[in-house]
Amino acid sequence: MPGTVSPAPSLQSTTARICPSIRRPTMSRFGALRLPLAVCLAVLLTIASGPARAQPADAPLDEADYGQWERLGGATLSPEGTWMATPIRRVNGNHELRIHHTRRDTTRTVAFGRSPAFSADGQWLAYSIGMSEERRKKRRKQEKPVRRRLGLLNLATGDTTVVPAVSGFAFSDGGRYLAMRRYPPQEAPDDLRGADLLVRDLEAETYTSFGNVADMAWQHEAPHLALTIDGRTETGNGVRLYDAATGRLQTLASTPGDYTGLSWRPAEDDLAALRARDSDDWQHETHVVLAWTGVNDGAPERRQFDPATAGAFPDSLRIVDHRTPAWATERERLFFGVQKREAVAPDTAQADSAAADSLEDYGPAGVKVWHTSDVEIIPRQEVQAEQDREDNYLTAWHLGRSGEAHWTRLGTELTEDVQVLHGGARAVGLDQTPYREERMFGPVYHDLYAIDVATGEREQVAEKVQFFEGPSANGRYLLWLKNDQYHAYDLQQETTNTITADVPVPVVDVDDDHTVEQKPPFGIAGWTAGDRSVLVYSEYDVWRIAPDGSSTERLTTGRADSVRHRYVDLTDEAPGEADVIPRNEPIYWDLYDEWTEEHGYARASALTDTPERMVWKPKMMTGLTKADSADVYAYRVEDFEDSPDYFRAGPQLADARQVTSTNPFQDDYAWGRSDLVAFRNANGKKLQGALFYPADYDPDKTYPMITYIYETRSPQARSYVVPTREHPYNTTTFTQEGYIVFQPDITYRPRDPGNSAVDAIVPGVQAAAEAAAVDTSRIGLVGHSWGGYQTTFTATQTDLFATAVAGAPLTNMVSMYNSIYWRSGGTDARIFEISQGRMGVPPWEDMDAYVANSPLHHIESLNTPFLMAFGTDDGAVEFNQGVEFYNAARRADKELAFLVYDGENHGISRKEKNTVDYRNRVLEWFDHYLKGDEGPAWIQDGVPFLEQVERQEEAAVSR
Repeated sequence: MPGTVSPAPSLQSTTARICPSIRRPTMSRFGALRLPLAVCLAVLLTIASGPARAQPADAPLDEADYGQWERLGGATLSPEGTWMATPIRRVNGNHELRIHHTRRDTTRTVAFGRSPAFSADGQWLAYSIGMSEERRKKRRKQEKPVRRRLGLLNLATGDTTVVPAVSGFAFSDGGRYLAMRRYPPQEAPDDLRGADLLVRDLEAETYTSFGNVADMAWQHEAPHLALTIDGRTETGNGVRLYDAATGRLQTLASTPGDYTGLSWRPAEDDLAALRARDSDDWQHETHVVLAWTGVNDGAPERRQFDPATAGAFPDSLRIVDHRTPAWATERERLFFGVQKREAVAPDTAQADSAAADSLEDYGPAGVKVWHTSDVEIIPRQEVQAEQDREDNYLTAWHLGRSGEAHWTRLGTELTEDVQVLHGGARAVGLDQTPYREERMFGPVYHDLYAIDVATGEREQVAEKVQFFEGPSANGRYLLWLKNDQYHAYDLQQETTNTITADVPVPVVDVDDDHTVEQKPPFGIAGWTAGDRSVLVYSEYDVWRIAPDGSSTERLTTGRADSVRHRYVDLTDEAPGEADVIPRNEPIYWDLYDEWTEEHGYARASALTDTPERMVWKPKMMTGLTKADSADVYAYRVEDFEDSPDYFRAGPQLADARQVTSTNPFQDDYAWGRSDLVAFRNANGKKLQGALFYPADYDPDKTYPMITYIYETRSPQARSYVVPTREHPYNTTTFTQEGYIVFQPDITYRPRDPGNSAVDAIVPGVQAAAEAAAVDTSRIGLVGHSWGGYQTTFTATQTDLFATAVAGAPLTNMVSMYNSIYWRSGGTDARIFEISQGRMGVPPWEDMDAYVANSPLHHIESLNTPFLMAFGTDDGAVEFNQGVEFYNAARRADKELAFLVYDGENHGISRKEKNTVDYRNRVLEWFDHYLKGDEGPAWIQDGVPFLEQVERQEEAAVSR
């Protein structure tokens, strides 16, 4: 509930209280004079909104009310746009699926429904039905299976059918048939994948059932369902083809073995699959590739690629099942993956000898050998071990040639990524092998190779490429960015052209403040038909550029108003067709103004026509989508005060009709509002922040303020925040508790992240204090992870804040640099040098900068009551970062409480009880220091260990 309030301060009194609290050495390490006056003057440059009016006195939102709040999932439109299905997730776990008629105010709800899918004819909706968390827990405790059901709604009649125990489902391409796969028997072994399958004829209202089905796949343009059978004995396994229209069931393969990897050629009647084959002489099984062409003819031609009989296919290679076979657009080629395999040791003596050699090389069991020559450190290798085991070489099987065994291995290194271009005749290889050492601490580079799929011959077309945009839609060009320009390689002409030299503005983000040599590109929208042009983004606009660089045309005029334009892909390519941007059809552009946080959409009648703004609002607008077979559109709108909803519209978008209605009960409660506050940091750079007013805000009173920080936060002014106990820094919760909340944007200077943050946070807070009725003696600071670091550092640099809360902060940049990001297994050094740390160099090359930006090394200046929280199993920021700062604060006699959550991860979110506990303690802490509430013992004096254990045991008994 709102805390105590006092009369609003004047500008003069506010500034007088804030400015003297800034502590900063007279000279920075760069020699620049830093004066408190310079920071104070930033207030005079602030652009702030006028005072807000008091809101009606609705009921306050109590924590007991949180459970009803809803989160809106993605919208699924029926093909003709008449229906929309939206999943709803409630805070209390009572989730549901809502099915809306888009032109009428009618809605159906399905408790615990999810994963909606409409049939292609628009007559049916299928969805999965789960159960409550309480019921799941109960069934697990009873050792009963937890299984989903399938719901099927006839959209014309409203009749609903529920089928129990359905693990997955899929409509046929035309929509008349629905395949529903059940679960394997509960008593079945784990490696048995077969389960019953039901196919329902939705028109005839009949069912056909099959047993032991492991995988299923509908043909794209015919009601043919391919099935792999996996029974208790391999003798019944195989590949079947079911013609749902005639009821005919055809056996395509029946040789004993495990079958996987069903794959139809897009929009055609050619099918592929894999059959496993073991060998006593080799570790790991290999596979036979099976292919059937002309399936619709009733007598398909069968071919197979058998490694045992294929000419020149070495025994040391195996075909893997974790890369599904993929057809080229033309039937002549089929792609699969191969990897090396090891022979089984021929006898015990050799095995013992190999084991002895292994012990000699790697030491006794339990020891892991780390070496400085490791390109990927051992913890990283452990994390990605399963992925590394599945690395394979892309291989082409040439079905169009005489014989069945002609093949070409396209990859030469496991570190190489090979992508087949549209049509299947060419591929591109991205090889990072030459830059293995550089990627240890810097960007990932690749050499690019053009590969002839027929022969495997390759030619290097570019070297040391960091940003590869991929091949063109039809596969003629390769596009990459280097030295701030885009370059296109013509595979037909074998020439490279720089194509963006005539673009008068940068195509890279020159304002990106990471310490990297090559700033990232804004990206591309895609290619037009026939690869005639590529659409390249600049900061605000879109440029149509010929791939030889001969012509450049600006399609939008966003720069004039600082409005970003981005292409909205609403096309629905048929299987096998190139993904192209149409030139003579309506084009939609996503619009965004980063300074007003306004969003909208524009429409052009054709690609080169002038866009016309259709809708433009000071709200978040996302998710523009189109019905498959009608000019019906939908998009999502939200704001901090406005719960997210979807709107249905015609091609002009402005005639939108609201379809969903989430959280309508919000009107019964007092609610806050948001605004934007502009300011300049200490170096004069224009920034802004999101300011949130408490419920029942009265400008004639003053309020405590919580400042939440990370990096760029101003877009949150347009985001709806669902109140919940499961988030410790929930903006809505804070505003409901009577706090103003401010979230400033922060930008950074190289090798100075901590001071950069202070230089943005302090003037930002000053600006917020001028924009709203803030009691400047009651301002708190909070952040988590990188935000926790900045909170910790800022608290050692200024007495502006009455208190600070840091979740999982890094506190010692030197020791953190030499730590490991256990979540990924990688070293933190790379993060510090080229990523979020923005340090650019290791500590020994600029120790002064590392020390100057480490909160630990300023512990003597910490005068702010400080709360810190960590999980002992934090995989992002070492738990010891908290221990170091705690020990230093204790030795320096500082006021600090350290919350340690045993076994918790970086977000303190593994166990709900821990998340809720942390959230409650954050509120208790702020209420004590910002509202003057009497703090519990853990805040004021700490709690002895045995007393903590006793309280936990009592709590466990009470539950």
